[in-house]
Amino acid sequence: GTKKNGLELYLHIPFCIKKCDYCDFLSGPSTRAGQEAYIYALLREMETVSKNLKKSPVDTVFIGGGTPSVPECDVMEKLLQGLRDYFLFSADAEVTIEQILEIDAEKLSIYRKYGINRISIGLQSPNNKELAMLGRIHNYAQFLEAFRMAREAGFSNINVDLMFAIPGADGEAW
Repeated sequence: GTKKNGLELYLHIPFCIKKCDYCDFLSGPSTRAGQEAYIYALLREMETVSKNLKKSPVDTVFIGGGTPSVPECDVMEKLLQGLRDYFLFSADAEVTIEQILEIDAEKLSIYRKYGINRISIGLQSPNNKELAMLGRIHNYAQFLEAFRMAREAGFSNINVDLMFAIPGADGEAW
């Protein structure tokens, strides 16, 4: 219910292990050096922008991509620390990060440490044949494991991205 008037931030992390066949977003593979350079540029941009926004609290952050869980923990930790250094967050801010397979206990712990309170997992379909047709690099069992790990790490706010009307789908799965 209550309308918020704070800032809403979207941070695009354009890295993927493999670009999915349907994806139209700016994303693709990168080296660690490329990821670090991108994160440092993003930090400089956040520093510049935040100077004019210090009095406006952040209500929502969405870290998407690509797959923000691709960069190593220390690289993402620098980004998450920068968010906290440069912006004032409202007490009930929703901070979301997209995940696919690169989820592990260390990353989940870092996310919790820096105030991420919502995980968005890109399943797209529980049907392994549809996942392969979409060019996804995971299967349904791997999604279930990622979901379980997020729950065990203390995340109760988890959304799952699903695609509807995938070509050749019969609708029965829904």
